Amino acid sequence: MNYTKRRLRRIFGNDDKTVIVAMDHGNYLDKPMTGVSDPAKVIRETLAAGADAVLTTFGTAMRCGDAIGRGGLILTVNDGQPITEKAVESAVRLGADALKVILAPFSGDRQQQANCERLGLDCAAWGLPYLIETIPGTFAAGPDMRTPEKIAAGARIGAECGADFIKTFYTGSPETFKVVLDNATLPVVVLGGERASNDRDVLAQIYDAMQAGASGVAVGRNIWGYAAPAKMTAAIAAIVHGGASVDVALRALT
Repeated sequence: MNYTKRRLRRIFGNDDKTVIVAMDHGNYLDKPMTGVSDPAKVIRETLAAGADAVLTTFGTAMRCGDAIGRGGLILTVNDGQPITEKAVESAVRLGADALKVILAPFSGDRQQQANCERLGLDCAAWGLPYLIETIPGTFAAGPDMRTPEKIAAGARIGAECGADFIKTFYTGSPETFKVVLDNATLPVVVLGGERASNDRDVLAQIYDAMQAGASGVAVGRNIWGYAAPAKMTAAIAAIVHGGASVDVALRALT
């Protein structure tokens, strides 16, 4: 039995698309995560509203197992130090459906890439799907690291490290995003980014990304930072899984 494919079915729907609620920000944010003081509540509400999976840390996953229930679980691990097979074994024991790590291509950190390659081998050995979030040049990088070519090249590096799917930036247009999709050779999930002030802008970008060929989205602050996380999740799911227009999706927010 191919356990990797079986676990991926917990993350991706029958349409091979996914809505992931990203809740792993506590691993790196330097301020309180307003909106997730009760992570179990957010997890229950968003999964019930149409999310397929939750991306979170070991700590939250251990405390919120009942809330996650039958939903997909993606665990994030810190890539700051060499990651041992114990991390993968622990994720499997916890019931995770995938493991995620951030990779910053072109940052000059060759050890980080080596860590990602090692983790890819360990995930493959355990039949655990592997998600790499590729952030060219780190989050602090300038516009020269956000071109379609750099995003595409970064995605390919993630694929070559053994990823089963990639999480990265949307490039802004179907034409430029096609460069990423063609080069990645794997399903690409678009990250949500900073909290936006305009709901239409959030949904419009997701709509454009799906039209461009994305396999889904991983949205954090624009879901749990929204006044009604379940409503925003339902709006996003309407686009990703239902093919709804932005105007139709906006109705879910009323």
